[in-house]
Amino acid sequence: MYGVSSLDVFSVLEEAKKVLSKAFEELGEGVKSRDMLRIRDACEKGWLATVKAVDALLLSYGFEEAKTHIDRRRKLRDLSRKVRGVEELGIYDRVEARRSTLHSDCFYSGALTLEEVEEELRKVEKLIEDAEKLIKGSDHPPSSNVS
Repeated sequence: MYGVSSLDVFSVLEEAKKVLSKAFEELGEGVKSRDMLRIRDACEKGWLATVKAVDALLLSYGFEEAKTHIDRRRKLRDLSRKVRGVEELGIYDRVEARRSTLHSDCFYSGALTLEEVEEELRKVEKLIEDAEKLIKGSDHPPSSNVS
């Protein structure tokens, strides 16, 4: 890890996992009660889990905490250019897709089906797994010297 304690990085990553778990719980409860607000809240929790996974990834490669979403996107784009694994896994594009589907389409518009919501949350789960693999390998970045 570059200048950030692994405890901080892994606590942020753990928060991403916990929030995603809550998203799945919220989805299940929303389906049972047919409460669309709960389903929309599940989507927003899925988006938050995505953001936390990105924050942990950026911290692990020495980036300062993002101040805004655009700051986070710019830092992630920069990391993608510097670390081959981030680019190869399409992390930036995957994050932007989750922003569009979970945050905009589902939370704001309520436009996703239940199956789509579950599929999107599964994609967040995979994103967190991939971020964790990259973080665990960040002591020796795949192809760069990140400053």
